[in-house]
Amino acid sequence: MSRPHLSTRLTGIKSLLRTASLIAASLFPMTMAATPSQAQDTRPTLTVALQQLPGSLEPAMMSETAAFRTLPSIYDFIIGTDYNNQFKQVPSLAIAWRSVDSRTVEVDLRADVVMHDGSVMTADDVAFSFGPDRLSTKTSPAYATSRPYLGVLEKVEAVDADTVRFTSKAPDPVFIQRLAGWMSQVVSKKAFLAAGSFANWQLAPVSTGPYKISAWKPRKELVLVAHDQYWGGRPAYRSIRFVEVPEQSARIAGLVAHDYDVIADIDPDQVPLVEKYNDLKVVGGDTIIMRTIRFGVHQKFLADPRIRLALSLAIDREAIVKGLWGGRVAVAPGFQFPYYNDMFIPEHKAPGYDPARARKLMVEAGYDGSPIPYYVLEHWYPVEMPTSEAIAAMWQAVGFNIDIRVQSNWDTILVKDAGFISNGATLMNVPDPLGGVWRIYGKGSSVDQRNQWRNEEFNKLGQVLETSLDSAARREAFKRMLDIVDWEDIPGTELHMNGAFYGVRKDLNWAPTAAPYLDFRPAPKAVN
Repeated sequence: MSRPHLSTRLTGIKSLLRTASLIAASLFPMTMAATPSQAQDTRPTLTVALQQLPGSLEPAMMSETAAFRTLPSIYDFIIGTDYNNQFKQVPSLAIAWRSVDSRTVEVDLRADVVMHDGSVMTADDVAFSFGPDRLSTKTSPAYATSRPYLGVLEKVEAVDADTVRFTSKAPDPVFIQRLAGWMSQVVSKKAFLAAGSFANWQLAPVSTGPYKISAWKPRKELVLVAHDQYWGGRPAYRSIRFVEVPEQSARIAGLVAHDYDVIADIDPDQVPLVEKYNDLKVVGGDTIIMRTIRFGVHQKFLADPRIRLALSLAIDREAIVKGLWGGRVAVAPGFQFPYYNDMFIPEHKAPGYDPARARKLMVEAGYDGSPIPYYVLEHWYPVEMPTSEAIAAMWQAVGFNIDIRVQSNWDTILVKDAGFISNGATLMNVPDPLGGVWRIYGKGSSVDQRNQWRNEEFNKLGQVLETSLDSAARREAFKRMLDIVDWEDIPGTELHMNGAFYGVRKDLNWAPTAAPYLDFRPAPKAVN
């Protein structure tokens, strides 16, 4: 008797595992009654103080730091990322993946993923997560927010119980990386539909992560409890409580008093204050977020690219890094990240400090001393006000008349056709220029949609980045794009890598990565 083909045997094994998971899931409600061991759960609890909590618990609606720090404990990505190993892709909800052709990727799903409601994740859940009810059509609630991340996605299909096929609109050189990035989280189709409305759903979504939602008080706290059927292993904490504490001094005081176990956003000048306590430590450093300044081009003088270049050359980035960050972060190497691997351009010359040239450009452009508004938020970015004041002083030193306007929220800054200077940041969503400068400034970006800046040559080169599978052609296109955004027609200017520093109890074995996601999940399972 001949033995079955290997693929047939693997399919049979996965089916058996899925059947076993279904049986376990059906028993889940009965096991919710506390056994003696559960009633005496000795795992610690964790309290994390953040500057801000997200306004929604649905990641497809949120693309900001507050979401990055809380929601990864609730959700998993289709494909994982090893943030400590040059952002290498690793198994997660998918145990394997392959490119079928230039537009198609198939993934093989885990058979043992139990969701927060006790149901077993299926291929239908995965396909639904990317479908029209949630984000893939113009009427979808998360359509607009998902476009910079998944705009290239054409369709997602469940091939069978264990396989999902993703198809892009055009060849995409970073398609697999997109499935490991933000917006690639999976949700429960059944729970989504049962919620009745998207407004209800985003209050208590159901997913696959190591912790599930217990309580949420917007602007106050988010309480998660361990999801003990998590496919990646038993979570280390019985519960995690995220609390919103806007003031840094209050976060530090709470850490010192042991009210909090972890606090976020410690300014560099406050690091020695925290470290003087024997039971506390500070962890963190450079992240995959770059601090920037954005220029609108509709203000009288900002329309002239010479003025924008002069503003860039008037900034002493080294002085900011040394004086305000204690040398704890690096000056940005242009609009690019060192994690780009073969797409990183080490020979690119980033803008430096050249006040003499800045003054010359101002004269050439005919600047007459008219005030230029500079909008800032007092506490949105670490060290934002001191940095903004230092930059304004540098601009004024070369002859610019800068009008700093402190705002209370982004709504007063992000207005249509705005012609002004404002603070900004660029997150590297995938380790490629498509996940950085193109996502922020390219065709279809928020800057493009608000008509703040647009460059036709840049957009044409971006099409090469988006569709070409020729690495040499992509690299040449990106080199030219860097010249445009850093020297010729700059939409803004980069400052430094954004640092993220956390105060932590010294006995807590936790440290952040360069990614902005706070990760409290168990160590990854090996895949045989």
